[in-house]
Amino acid sequence: MRILRGEDLQKLLDPPTLINAIAEAFALYSEGKTITPPRTVMWIEGNWWGVMQSYVPSYGVGVKVVNIVPTNVERGLPTINAVALLLDPETGRPLALLDGNVLTGLRTAAACALSVKLMAPENRGTLTIVGTGYQARFILRFVATVFIIEQLKLFDADPRRAESFASFARVQGFENVVVCRSLEEALRSSTVVIESTTATEPVIRRRFLTPPTHVVSIGVRGPRFSTVDPETVADSEIVAVDSRQAVLEEVADIRVPLEMGLITEDRIVEIGEIVRGRKRGRIGRGITLFKSVGLAVQDAVAASLAYRRAIERGVGVEIEL
Repeated sequence: MRILRGEDLQKLLDPPTLINAIAEAFALYSEGKTITPPRTVMWIEGNWWGVMQSYVPSYGVGVKVVNIVPTNVERGLPTINAVALLLDPETGRPLALLDGNVLTGLRTAAACALSVKLMAPENRGTLTIVGTGYQARFILRFVATVFIIEQLKLFDADPRRAESFASFARVQGFENVVVCRSLEEALRSSTVVIESTTATEPVIRRRFLTPPTHVVSIGVRGPRFSTVDPETVADSEIVAVDSRQAVLEEVADIRVPLEMGLITEDRIVEIGEIVRGRKRGRIGRGITLFKSVGLAVQDAVAASLAYRRAIERGVGVEIEL
C-alpha cells in the first residue's frame, strides 16, 4: 500500500487536471454510473463526522472518514480532519492511504472552480471569499486558473485571520486585495462569492448581493442549518447542487426554501447535468448558486488520479500491512 502525504498530493494534483477529473466524477454520479450510498453521519461531542464511500468505474473504490471541528481554530488545528483509503475494486486490495485533509481541500476547491467555470457571469472580475480558513488557500489557487481575479475581497468572523490570508494572497501575486469589515461590504459588487465557513446561520444574504453574480456555498453544518438565506435561493436563476439527495437531506439551505414554497424541486439541477450539457449553468444576468456538501465520488476520483501519478513518478512511501 502506498502512503501519500499532503505535500505529495499538492504536487500530483494540479488544478486543470483535477478540475476536469472532478467534472467527470460529477457527471458519472448524475448519470447513475457510480455506486455511492449516502454517507454515514455521526455527531460526536457536538461535532460532525462523516464516513463516505463510493465506487467509480475506471477509478476504484474510495472510503473517507472526515470530521468538522470548528473549535480547532482555537487549538491552532485544522477544522477539517480526514483520512482516505483507495481500494482495487477487482481484488479488494488496499492501494493507497492518503492525507484526507489535503485531498478534501483539493477536490473541494476543484468543485468550486468548476462551478465558476460553468456558471459565473464573466471570466474575470471581483472574487469574494467569505471564510479565510484552511480551505480558502486551495480555493484561491484553483479559482485563479479559471477566473481572472481583478480584485480579491475577504471577510472572516475573525479579522486577524482575514488579514493573515490577505498577506498570503499578496505573496502569491494578488495585488488588489481588500479585507472587508462587514458582510455587506464583502458581498456587494462581487462577480463570484465563495462561502467557506463553519457558520450555522446565513452569511450569504440576498439584500447584499449585486447581480450578475455567482454564489458558491460549500460544506455541511447539519440538517437544521443554512449559510444561504432563502431569498438568495428564491432569486437564483439557476440553483445547482452536487447531489439533490445529499443536499436536501444534510443541510437546510435548499430544503427550507422548498418547504416555504419559494422554489420547486424541478428548479434544482445537479452540476453533473451541467457538465454534460443537459442543463444550463446560466440563463441571463442574475444570480446563480452552487450548493455543495461534498460527494464520495470526488474523493475516489481524486485519490485514484493521485495514486496513478504517484506510481508513474515514484512518489510516496510503500508499506506492507
